Amino acid sequence: MKKTFKWIGILIIVIFVVLIYSGTYLDISREELEAKYATGSSQFLNLPDGARIHFRDEGKTESPVIVLLHGFNGSLFNFERLVPLLADDFRLISIDLPGFGLTGAIPSADYTTESFMDTITKLTNQLGIEKFSIAGNSMGGGVAWRYTLEHPTKVEGLILLASSGVGSKEDVKKFKERESNTPIVWKLMNSALLKKFLHYYTPKFFATEGLKRSVYDQQFANADHANQFHELVLLQGSRNAILSMTMGGRRKMHGPESLSKITAPTLVIHGEEDNIIGFERSLVFKENIDNAEIKIYPKIGHLPMYEDPARTADDILKFFQDL
Repeated sequence: MKKTFKWIGILIIVIFVVLIYSGTYLDISREELEAKYATGSSQFLNLPDGARIHFRDEGKTESPVIVLLHGFNGSLFNFERLVPLLADDFRLISIDLPGFGLTGAIPSADYTTESFMDTITKLTNQLGIEKFSIAGNSMGGGVAWRYTLEHPTKVEGLILLASSGVGSKEDVKKFKERESNTPIVWKLMNSALLKKFLHYYTPKFFATEGLKRSVYDQQFANADHANQFHELVLLQGSRNAILSMTMGGRRKMHGPESLSKITAPTLVIHGEEDNIIGFERSLVFKENIDNAEIKIYPKIGHLPMYEDPARTADDILKFFQDL
């Protein structure tokens, strides 16, 4: 019996070691990932503080401009299926926000919404764009509607694709209560040891499972896309940047009353089968923004512009025709 327990113990240790080893990855250099993924219309804006912002400027130069913002742990590549369908009618500026994609870590280590908004302003100023519409998916949607609040004279139209960032009055109340009573799990998550471990332990199934949860039709959770997600996270410095966002101080939660100040025409698109942010969350935009319309897509998950780019493009075109 003792021998049996001994071998079971050894087997458990071996399995544990194999799992840790197979999920451990070193950083990939910027040069290697840029050579692989900075193709086609990819460009970089080098800022005075040393940040290197990856973006694409596509479509027709003299047409109305739409700035495209991806979600958490995403990249501008999430819009690759949508951009060609809008390129004849718009100038499309897609951005890898700080901490993500080929932008990756920035010297300031500032990954707040304010930093993201500042990046948008610096890039559009550099490109000589004074007015534009802004479209954001998930986290990018939260950045988009906040940017619209902060810069009402710049933003001509707002497009929210399964957007985050708005809580109900009850959510805001609970959030404030938790701020003064941080659970022990959050304190443990902030430990230096765990951060060090997660800096290197990034198994590929994290990306695979994340993509599977993001889409309704599992054919879109393919290996190529999952590998791209995984490799971009391994960009030198990116994991520390992402961990600082997930393990850092809690962000301010906005209530629905903030939305009533948005005056830009707004199009809200959300997948009915979204497992990340329930489509019911988007109803708050329709209820609190005067000039807003909402489209709920059946059999679509968290990435409508990726799962159904044709319908998304068609609704965006109709939205602008009606402005």
